[in-house]
Amino acid sequence: MEKEAFEFLADQANTAADKRVQVVNGKTFLIGDDVRELTESSQAKKRIVTHSLTSIIDYVQGHVDRTRGQEKIESKLLIQIVAPDEVRLLGELDQYGDREILIDAEPLMDQFEFGSWTDRESLNIALQSMFVKNDDRDTLLEFIGKYKESNDTIANDDGITQGATIKVGAGTVQDVKVPNPVTLMPFRTFTEVGQPESEFIFRMSQGMKGALFEADGGKWRLDAFTNIKDYFEQQLGKYISAGVVVVLG
Repeated sequence: MEKEAFEFLADQANTAADKRVQVVNGKTFLIGDDVRELTESSQAKKRIVTHSLTSIIDYVQGHVDRTRGQEKIESKLLIQIVAPDEVRLLGELDQYGDREILIDAEPLMDQFEFGSWTDRESLNIALQSMFVKNDDRDTLLEFIGKYKESNDTIANDDGITQGATIKVGAGTVQDVKVPNPVTLMPFRTFTEVGQPESEFIFRMSQGMKGALFEADGGKWRLDAFTNIKDYFEQQLGKYISAGVVVVLG
């Protein structure tokens, strides 16, 4: 760049209140807090949106060069576990310190609405379709199926345990305690990994309605992060050991 042109750009950079673009000798410069030449970015113009962890595995393995029987990835890749239901695959930093997002993966799944009162039939369906089968889930399903609303049910409630009336035979009923707390595994993260197990408070209300309230202080999120990270370490172990893939979560 000619001395006069450089001095002009420097002066502009010192006096301009906002950033602006200046073309000098056929080259484009951004003038702001500093002066830098604008070049066409080699980063991806648009991220790929997927719905599985497998898609990230496939992408990483697809960027492997096979040379003389050895495998290597062209550039370092970063896997960022953003949330239990979002994982990103990132590229390297560019000359401006920006990191491209190659893949943004979010699972497609219906999630149960915790803390919301649900009628018995809908709750029955949700427990079977949105939760992994375990003993407490089956206990809840059995209880809901036998539950018979009674005026005494609401009266028998100390805020921690509830009483309920269930059918135990033809024309026979029995008062029992509502199962509480219960340990369940709702679908809250990618299906390729194990669903975190956590405790819930189960409550009944008038109108044959029930609700589940989270009671683990959010620990399940940390468990989900661990499960996702373990999955990548199992699937991409050789690339991680070689330092060409980094998993953050």
